[in-house]
Amino acid sequence: MIQRFVYEQPEAIIFGPGMRARIPDMIGKYGRRVLLITGKRWFNQSSWKSEFYSLLKDFKHAHLTCPGGEPTSEGLEELLMEAREQGPDVMLAVGGGSVIDTAKALSGLLPLNERVDDFLEGACQEPKAITAPGIPWIAVPTTSGTGAEVTKNAVIKVKALGLKRSLRSPCLLSSCAVVDPEIILECPLNISGTAGMDALTQLIESFVSRKAKLITRSLITRAFPFMLKALKDLPQNPKDLNARTGAAYGAMISGLALANSGLGAAHGFASGLGGLYDIPHGLICAVFIRPVLKANAEYIRKDCEVLAGEALQDQGYGIPKGYDAVQWLQEEIGKLFKLYGLPENLREYSIPTHQAAEIAMRSSGSSMSGNPKELSLEEREKIIRAVI
Repeated sequence: MIQRFVYEQPEAIIFGPGMRARIPDMIGKYGRRVLLITGKRWFNQSSWKSEFYSLLKDFKHAHLTCPGGEPTSEGLEELLMEAREQGPDVMLAVGGGSVIDTAKALSGLLPLNERVDDFLEGACQEPKAITAPGIPWIAVPTTSGTGAEVTKNAVIKVKALGLKRSLRSPCLLSSCAVVDPEIILECPLNISGTAGMDALTQLIESFVSRKAKLITRSLITRAFPFMLKALKDLPQNPKDLNARTGAAYGAMISGLALANSGLGAAHGFASGLGGLYDIPHGLICAVFIRPVLKANAEYIRKDCEVLAGEALQDQGYGIPKGYDAVQWLQEEIGKLFKLYGLPENLREYSIPTHQAAEIAMRSSGSSMSGNPKELSLEEREKIIRAVI
């Protein structure tokens, strides 16, 4: 019997090479005053800068630049003041996951005159809820990673607490996600690798999650082979539009999946560790996913057989008899580490081993609650010690 479910996504998703041309039409649905939100470094150096200004030529627009790194509650307070001065009808966010999460948070908080921290899960005892739509916003990702363009939560750092926490509400979903792989052609290969590993981890963890839904599993089943093949192909030719399209699609589906089915322990560890150290989120997920697969092996083998079968058939191979799908998946991830030159562990970040217990405690939360196996604090600490 098919179980009841709720599935949430943006009002519209526009996908494919060249689809950025639809942006003016989408903006026009919401008003004439546009707030363009970007990162400072990428946008100023990008060859797309003049084209985005051209797309906005018929609108009154202002430009808000986000500081580097992941959004913080302190930084958001400053950006909220700047954004309120502009009084936009609609916002256009062009950037990676951090820029898009910033826009997402601004959308929900602009109509409210309350502190950012009051709405963050785990930052206060009883976080307030965002119960009404805020400022309409359009998401245009420039990387293929978090899938933030289609999710309902923004990940925010609370520096004072050394924590990463989510601002979460269906009201934060974008009015439109425009995923144009041509824009992502400029993404540097090292970022493509870590962002892509984050998306691949999201696809895997959402598929095997205790909270998984039939609809998201169906989407992941086809997206996983695209994402895996794209990650294998990009190091040979970062300008391969087919590979960029596959990665963009895989990342987008990974966002829809995590928003509706949750994640697992790899992302739980990323949450616990990422608030303490400035380590790329995608790298943390990549380093943890193989030990997490091993810890969950007896619970996820059949699910991994489905993913492996789809990927192997997509590549024109048959399914070998007697193979271990979990081990196959670990080996495929290991090959990607070599292709992108990723470190096998996080030792270069000099994380003291005595912090393993604290990180294990901090990893409790929404992501960890979806892990197929209930990992004890001792099991978590063992995994963490092996990685740091």
